[in-house]
Amino acid sequence: MSSANTKKTIAFLGASGGVGLAALSRALAAGHTCIALCRTPSKLTDRFPAAKHPNLTVIQGNAHDASAVARCLLGRERPADTVVSSIGGAFQFSRMTIDDPQVCQKGMAALLEAIAKLRREYYDDGGLTEAQRWRPRIVVVSTCGISKAGRDFPLATLPIYKFMLKVPHVDKVEMERLLVGGAGEKEAYGYTYSIVRPSLLNDDAQPERRIRVGVDDKPPVGYAISRDDTGRWIFENLLDRESKDGYENKIVTITW
Repeated sequence: MSSANTKKTIAFLGASGGVGLAALSRALAAGHTCIALCRTPSKLTDRFPAAKHPNLTVIQGNAHDASAVARCLLGRERPADTVVSSIGGAFQFSRMTIDDPQVCQKGMAALLEAIAKLRREYYDDGGLTEAQRWRPRIVVVSTCGISKAGRDFPLATLPIYKFMLKVPHVDKVEMERLLVGGAGEKEAYGYTYSIVRPSLLNDDAQPERRIRVGVDDKPPVGYAISRDDTGRWIFENLLDRESKDGYENKIVTITW
């Protein structure tokens, strides 16, 4: 990973809105090289015109397409140091599900395939190449309500987590399983990860409000946190600088 004062190359999947957009906008302002995969590039190029944001490259493609994801990870001059995945589906209240019940797990499968693909293509029998030494950090946005360590949400929100969000939570669990399982196959993939589990997301940004953080089996219990504050926390702790422990290969729960 890069040191605190080194500008990074950061790949973004699902950054046209919400948490991903909040992290992307801050990474651009800080001068990091950013590559974003987007099905509709104008969603980002209209917001971040090239004349003002020369450090942004937008690649058209689908996060479920491993070849498109690989193009995003390849970067301009070197593979991405960090990959931020915040893809998700649109919730359909009438059916209590999302438009694609497997959106996150399919995205993770494509991401892991893309990483393996790049490492294979850069393989050099003559010795270790940069691609073989390349070990990106994958930062993925997951959710509260799926912890095996105990309840990480207030009892009052139990119906939301256990009934309304049942389908997307199954998807998040499988996404995490793929990510954590693949991290052990270092010869094939070779990456580290940070799983960020925010509580219920809203659009009420409160930058002055303290964000409580718990790691692995010690999650804080809280009602909500905004998408913007979640993206800010990811930027400040996982992208722009190294935190004290780095949150490497950790599950991090954040809430107000």
